[in-house]
Amino acid sequence: PTFAPVKFQKEDVEAVMSELPSFNFYEIKEPEPNPYAASTLDKCILLDPPSPVLTAPKAEFSQLENGMKVASVDKGGLTARLGLYVNAGSRFENTSNFGVSNMVSMMSYASTAHLSQLRTVKTLEQLGCNATATCKAGREDIAYTVGVAREFMPLVVPLLVGNVLFPRLLPWEVQAATKKVKEAKSQLEADADAMVSDLLHKAAYCNNSVGFSPVASERCLPYFTPETIRAFLLDHFAPERMVLVGVNVKHDELSKWAMRSFADYNAIPAKKREVAKAVYTGGDLRMEGASPFCHLAVAMESGAWGQQDVAPITLLQTILGGGNASSCAPGSGVTSRLHTQVVKQSPYVESCAAFNTSYSDTGLFGVYGVSHPDKAGEMCASITKAMTGLTTVSKDELTRAKAMLKGSLYRQMDDDSVLMQDMGSQLLMSGRYGSPADFAKVIDAVTE
Repeated sequence: PTFAPVKFQKEDVEAVMSELPSFNFYEIKEPEPNPYAASTLDKCILLDPPSPVLTAPKAEFSQLENGMKVASVDKGGLTARLGLYVNAGSRFENTSNFGVSNMVSMMSYASTAHLSQLRTVKTLEQLGCNATATCKAGREDIAYTVGVAREFMPLVVPLLVGNVLFPRLLPWEVQAATKKVKEAKSQLEADADAMVSDLLHKAAYCNNSVGFSPVASERCLPYFTPETIRAFLLDHFAPERMVLVGVNVKHDELSKWAMRSFADYNAIPAKKREVAKAVYTGGDLRMEGASPFCHLAVAMESGAWGQQDVAPITLLQTILGGGNASSCAPGSGVTSRLHTQVVKQSPYVESCAAFNTSYSDTGLFGVYGVSHPDKAGEMCASITKAMTGLTTVSKDELTRAKAMLKGSLYRQMDDDSVLMQDMGSQLLMSGRYGSPADFAKVIDAVTE
């Protein structure tokens, strides 16, 4: 895409403050009686109702003077979704700071140069977005996200930027956050699906790159210090490695408030970093879990994001599909290969589904299944047989898979959070953005 340049400007503080929506940081007023309580939904309460302005949503892009990219799509919704994505995750850790990306996420929305942690939390509460303000560390990115009424976007953007521009990392706040490490590890181990995914990456990329877990372990606690976190921020949190994404916001307004959030501060300068290439090693990892069933995944290395074979691999995933023993409703994958060749063939298989995960320089394609423990070997053999059978695909099967994949793609992009995540991930990994329509063309071009 073409990024419109956004220059930093010195502005009058009073003029900037006058543009903010009315908001009282210091008190919560008693709710006033609703004057429209007796009005039914078929009656207009406006004296002069405005006529709707129908505008087709379009993706818009700009770039701040410091290198940070800004992207948005205005669908006209009343709730704005904002996400700040940083190209820094667990793959950039080393032996001196294992678990630091997870620690960074745990220190989100804490004290900054402008607001204490209490004031930050209370502000989010009064804006009604304390439940939607999250930070999640992944293998290649750290995502700060929030959902708020669109008129309050100017108040939330500085809060998001404050996390990466001037966090205070107070020792007592860092110490208080250490207890979250054990909680996060316990939650991971209690979630069989997430645990299998974590073990799968460790086995596929043993001791390198995306094989490093984004969830810190108790062994990482000695590294949980303000100095370790600050050093990681200085190494990786440069604006050139950030993308600010907004859904249901005006692009000019989002760019303006992003610029204002950086204008008077010296951002972290970009350092040259050596990114170790992902080396697929393969392997096998197992562990005992609380689930009465066996959860397993069989996978192989696939294409990285942006490569030409991503579309064919995704179509193969659609052809394999998935299903579970408890549902045979339309749309639940009853005609897919995994359902007909694996789930229906054994009463001991609970569910089965294909997956494909893409990273900047590698990917994983495989099948995840759940079965009775003593029948796991049989399910694994059936899965392997179904995967090797992908060498033959009929024309009708490919046509059906294309229609299903495009339909799924368009439906997913209707979700504001998924759209925001998709834009942020694409721009971070490749610097480009492909719309659902662009991907539909690529899918249609795939042949047998």
